[in-house]
Amino acid sequence: MRAFGFLILILIWNPNAAAEYRAFELVIKNPTTGQERVVISTLDPRQYRHYYPMRYEEQVDYRATWKCKGNTSGHKPVCPNPKQGSGPAATPPA
Repeated sequence: MRAFGFLILILIWNPNAAAEYRAFELVIKNPTTGQERVVISTLDPRQYRHYYPMRYEEQVDYRATWKCKGNTSGHKPVCPNPKQGSGPAATPPA
């Protein structure tokens, strides 16, 4: 029991612990109207479709994905794609 408590203590105070998340560049297409929009999100295509309201005919695919260090607490913006420079990331619809 004492060893278990020590292990938990080490895990909590580990200075090397770091958070990561995956970012997606999503392409949302409407084949009926021909409209297309690009969104940067932490949700993959399946999650995005279920989280945000979309038209039935709209298709969601991802164009790029990358890892970001840190976390998204407090509505922090998603980190930019390292392969495309440091431009601002688009935010999903409200």
